[in-house]
Amino acid sequence: MKKSVFFVVSFLLMIHSAFATSIAAEVPAPSVSDSSSVILIFVLSTLIVLLLAFIYFLYYMSIAMQVMYANGKEAKPLFDFTDAVPIEREHEIMLDHNYDGIIELDNNLPTWWLYLFYATVVFAVVYFSYFTVMKYGDNQTQEYEQEILAAAEEMKLHASKVDENSATMLTDAAALKEGKILFDENCAACHGKLGEGGVGPNFTDAYWLHGGDIKSVFKTIKYGVPEKGMIAWQTQISPVQIQQAASYILSLKGTNPPNAKAPQGELVK
Repeated sequence: MKKSVFFVVSFLLMIHSAFATSIAAEVPAPSVSDSSSVILIFVLSTLIVLLLAFIYFLYYMSIAMQVMYANGKEAKPLFDFTDAVPIEREHEIMLDHNYDGIIELDNNLPTWWLYLFYATVVFAVVYFSYFTVMKYGDNQTQEYEQEILAAAEEMKLHASKVDENSATMLTDAAALKEGKILFDENCAACHGKLGEGGVGPNFTDAYWLHGGDIKSVFKTIKYGVPEKGMIAWQTQISPVQIQQAASYILSLKGTNPPNAKAPQGELVK
């Protein structure tokens, strides 16, 4: 019995320690609601661990009381954590069930197990009241929605850091649609509505003056070509928009529009 209690308490203390460590490693500046939820769970887990430690203490106190006050009489523990019937009295709790000579006994549930059960009931009532009745904490759906919003903001943050070294070709319809809008508003005047070329070079063939991969096109848009009259667009549109426009420009390759300008630059395969 004492080994079982020791293992249970040790295991819960280990979980409690790990939980406390995870709280310390939380992301800085959590929301008030998240902080309240974490504190509530931490306090409840602490109370449960303290309760089990107290039960463990009472168990050894009961053993000490038996040793001190038995005086040759039948030792009766101060606190009985098993509530088991002594072997000599098992005939009093025998049931009528008999399977191949195996007789079933009607023992009570162990007291330590009942204490744990009562603790979980208390925890459940407090937890339910906190999150569902009083609505102090966020439920799972609300936490999920907040995580989705946080992930979207993080994606925007990373996307805004794109540059000529990390730019990748965008192929989704939404990004190319935004790229086309940017092209029509800012690039079509020099490169033609269909990318066929005008003052600027043709984007629909395989020849490029400043490189024909996504990183090169991104760099050209970002810094411009001042000696040929193309401004640097990095002060006009965001890095994400430059990536969208560059991806749209590359998607024009091979479209063969009418009145296309003659190839310029080097062949890029």
